[in-house]
Amino acid sequence: MKKYAGLALALAAALPIAAHSRDADLVLRNGQIITMDAAAPRASALAIRGERIVAIGGDGDVDAHVGPTTRQLDLQGRTVIPGLIDTHIHAIRGGQTYMFETYWYDAPSLADALGRLASDAAQRPREHWVAVVGSWHPRQFSERRAPTRADLDQAVPAHPAYVQYLYDYALLNSRGIEVLGLNGPQPPELHGITVERDAQGRATGRLLGGIGPFNALFARLSHTADRPAGLQAFLRAMNARGITGFIDPSAGAAEAYEPLFALRDRGGLTVRAGYRISALRSGGEAQWFRDVMAFRPPRHDDGQIAFLGLGENLVSAMNDGVRMGPGFNPPQEARQELTRIATHAAQRRIPLEIHAYTDDAASAILDVFEEVGREHDLRPLRWSIAHLNTGSRRTLERMARLGLAYTVQMGPYFEGEAIREANPKGAEQDSPPVRAALDLGLPVAGGTDSTRIGVAGVWQAVQYHVNGRAIGATVLREPRVLLTREEALALYTRQAAWLAFDEDDRGQLNTGKLADLAVLDQPYLTMPADQIHAINSVLTLLGGKAVHDAGALPALEANVAN
Repeated sequence: MKKYAGLALALAAALPIAAHSRDADLVLRNGQIITMDAAAPRASALAIRGERIVAIGGDGDVDAHVGPTTRQLDLQGRTVIPGLIDTHIHAIRGGQTYMFETYWYDAPSLADALGRLASDAAQRPREHWVAVVGSWHPRQFSERRAPTRADLDQAVPAHPAYVQYLYDYALLNSRGIEVLGLNGPQPPELHGITVERDAQGRATGRLLGGIGPFNALFARLSHTADRPAGLQAFLRAMNARGITGFIDPSAGAAEAYEPLFALRDRGGLTVRAGYRISALRSGGEAQWFRDVMAFRPPRHDDGQIAFLGLGENLVSAMNDGVRMGPGFNPPQEARQELTRIATHAAQRRIPLEIHAYTDDAASAILDVFEEVGREHDLRPLRWSIAHLNTGSRRTLERMARLGLAYTVQMGPYFEGEAIREANPKGAEQDSPPVRAALDLGLPVAGGTDSTRIGVAGVWQAVQYHVNGRAIGATVLREPRVLLTREEALALYTRQAAWLAFDEDDRGQLNTGKLADLAVLDQPYLTMPADQIHAINSVLTLLGGKAVHDAGALPALEANVAN
């Protein structure tokens, strides 16, 4: 449909038109526009009619599109960028509990963090949980330590509390232990969760598990969350950061997608949402995917929601989770299962993204993809490997030869210290290996992996690519591996649109493209690098319509004809 829309614009331009049919609905002037188009990287003005940009260039280049009903906006030198696209964010699942969760990623001290938890508890019934679910690090706090059960008890004595540190462990307060019945005569089985106990056999509050078990446990604890309202609020918050699109690699069971579809159907979707389908069972994944895809096109995009194939857990035994160091060696049976899935996807021309935290996992995946690639050209499919925190140059070269893409996330921002401890000396400097990938000509697109091991909103990820400073200064990367500001921005605009098969419509600001853009509150190209994370949008447009307006700019006014 979008291709036909572009054709319609071209035909309309070729026909005789009435006096005002070329008039823009909105003109932005006097700005610093970063177009992300190498042929014309800068502009100061653009004109929008309907959903699309009809002119861009200097202020004089848009004059012909100004009519009596055109609204004009003086940008007062503000920076304008294409709308940001997060290519790997668990927005559908994480967004639904946005109003339920407490966030610590920007808390300067443990005292501040615990105060946030107490404040949220004060606004809820006593039987309702409060929870922090990932995206923080003990070294970010001035106290340089994680909370204890005693800390949680003091801050939140009456409510059950759950604090998860990435996917490493979780901590309950005493009330949480009581509500879950962990010290009762018949403690419940928390599938995949190990309950740490003291010498007397009583729960200490510390829980050990993994991605799946922790997600399942939190789903149980957050049953009181208003999920549709949470998702809408989350997307609005993302609009306020300049985000106009995302790709969710795995949201869980089918019912998890219903709030997203409902939001679209009632006209409330404020981003362009892409999603992939992940395997929901361990073992027999190939048949599961064949059944799921039997009546589904390889990909589909209605302009608001796009189905973009398979991801990110394709075969459970091929997934190295959040492993930090080497030694992952999936069994032969799992490799064969991935071969069956990859062959089917290549035959059907289905896009996919697959998880690999370590170079060992990526190497095993590439053994399979190279076998499939001998019979099928993978380049048009835009298959990608996600994370690749410890990817070697050899792995990147193998990916380039196959025509694969690399989607980079924020893991090392939180996990840099753990990567340093688990790998040979200096490994943290090349984690993630984006500089090497770009130098090899590998397509690289950016994600955050929020909301558990990343910060939603993209700008913290952009800052990390630019200054290489991990949270709490646990790692400071060398300048040789860092990206320029435009390279970093490209990961979340031009390259992100390409990964979504949408480069003809999004990711750059050009005539004919969709008017998805953000007007920023700070000058991205010249501001201090350590403040990039704080950038917000004062005006975010999706297809020419405002989905966020902070009111920081003068009111839009219609042009008054002389």
